[in-house]
Amino acid sequence: MLRSGMASVDAPSLEAHGDAEIQSSAYSLTSDESDDKKGTWRMLRLLGPGLLVCLADTDAGCILVACQSGARWGYSLLLLQLLLIPVLFMAQELTIRLGIYTQKGHTACIREHFGSGWAWTSCIFLVIECVGAIVSEMSGVASVLELWGCGRLLGTLVASASVIGVVMMCNYRQVETIGVLFGLFELTFVLTVFWMHPSPSEMMSQLFNFPGDPAYMKLVAANIGAVIMPWMIYFQQSAVVARRLSSSQDLSEERTQTLFGSFLTQLIMIGALVTMAAAPSRPKDITGIKDIQHVLLPAFGETWSKILLSVAFVGGSLCASFVVSLAASWAVCEAANWDDSFSLDRSPAEAPRFYACFLCVVLVGAAVLMLGTDVVKLNVFIELMDGLLMPMAVGFLYVLACSEALPEHVRLQGFYKVLAGLIFSLCTAVSLYTGIFGLLNE
Repeated sequence: MLRSGMASVDAPSLEAHGDAEIQSSAYSLTSDESDDKKGTWRMLRLLGPGLLVCLADTDAGCILVACQSGARWGYSLLLLQLLLIPVLFMAQELTIRLGIYTQKGHTACIREHFGSGWAWTSCIFLVIECVGAIVSEMSGVASVLELWGCGRLLGTLVASASVIGVVMMCNYRQVETIGVLFGLFELTFVLTVFWMHPSPSEMMSQLFNFPGDPAYMKLVAANIGAVIMPWMIYFQQSAVVARRLSSSQDLSEERTQTLFGSFLTQLIMIGALVTMAAAPSRPKDITGIKDIQHVLLPAFGETWSKILLSVAFVGGSLCASFVVSLAASWAVCEAANWDDSFSLDRSPAEAPRFYACFLCVVLVGAAVLMLGTDVVKLNVFIELMDGLLMPMAVGFLYVLACSEALPEHVRLQGFYKVLAGLIFSLCTAVSLYTGIFGLLNE
């Protein structure tokens, strides 16, 4: 098994200094290491939880929501994608602070500061969301195989077997690297924009057009849910600990990766939206991946349009599947006080509860998908659920970041504290209002 070649799983030694900075000795390079090892280390440091979670953010469900937004409403939802970039970064950056300075996952922090009742409440909502998200990811792989003439059953089996195989055989860093590589295939939608030749004048004329239609309002909530997902918050904080990030340099590097990832994930969403909006004969509604393929058909032909969609959807789906399933597993273990930050670096025999939770999430998701459902409606509903559940995740995140859970010098304070509170409150209000309004009036 690949896991046999992992580094030691013992927790890194932490030393408190005058400025409360946490120092880490894990994975430090000694002076006698070869240049090849140093080069590999530098390359691996370019990867990280921030880049992985942001690429996972733009999964199959998000791409479908973006495509539906462009097909139905043109460029009128483009401005929202731009405005969500700083919001995404602000939320994920707080998980880095909490992970590095508490050395605990998000659910463990909630349990410690708010009690086990709130920990289990947030955990239950998260697991429900993660099961729905796994269904969404597997539906992306299944839809791709259906595009090539295969059945949904085969797609579901391929997706679940791939995710289970990688997680059971690899340690955290290997899972992270594989996930990032899969996620980068989503950049396909950035390339397709250039072939569609969008009109700048048409784009600008629709940029500030905000219809009051219930269907539009529902897509507003779905797009917010597609960008700010609660499982991202839970995953990145636990992953920061699992990766043994603990120094001020780690904090700086992870912030940079998360900022880059925030721009990258929204660039992919914008690419999908603009591709559909600029299509000469776009459908009013996206009923499946075949509708997207028909839009790409005139520019790329039958075979290449299928290939491009296949790599984008499969890559995004598998990347997100790793993140979603691990976020739920970490959360359950933390809520039950079984938390071992390095469970993914241990074998299933050494961490049976963690892997049991992981298998349950994946297999339940696979079972739900095999029952049969409308893929696009399913994905839009799941993203909408993300938007409706966001207040709890963001609320705990904000309160923890302002509390004594963090040392004073990295705690949210002053103007940034007020700004973050206002932005999170506004997004929460918009998400709740548009989601409820869309559901009641559509």
